[in-house]
Amino acid sequence: MDTRLRRSLGMAVAFTLLMYILASCGSSSGPSLEDIPRYPNAIEGESMQQSGFGGAMGGSLVQFTTTDPFDEVVDFYTEALNQYDIKVASHTSELGRQTAISIPQKNGIISVAIQDFTEEGQVSITFMGVGS
Repeated sequence: MDTRLRRSLGMAVAFTLLMYILASCGSSSGPSLEDIPRYPNAIEGESMQQSGFGGAMGGSLVQFTTTDPFDEVVDFYTEALNQYDIKVASHTSELGRQTAISIPQKNGIISVAIQDFTEEGQVSITFMGVGS
């Protein structure tokens, strides 16, 4: 499967899953999507914003890439976001390693998804914010 198609499909699936789990989010307040630090020297790629039904819920997504090692990127975000009530989930599949760091918000969720594209020599970093 083409890398661009995989990334776009992955972004759409991740965004949909975040919309689905919104109802189970915590009640803590935390950073906005703009407060999440950008990984040093990462290159910004695709982004999108979506408004929900009647403006009640919406979301945004910004993707970056870097050639730095996956573990360094995960360590950077784990340390940078550790001040919040983060939830970390990691998974390895035939496509590579993936880690998601989520911060429940009062009315939504902020997530940083990190995916290792070993064949391409790149690590994808996706910021996602969903809520009202």
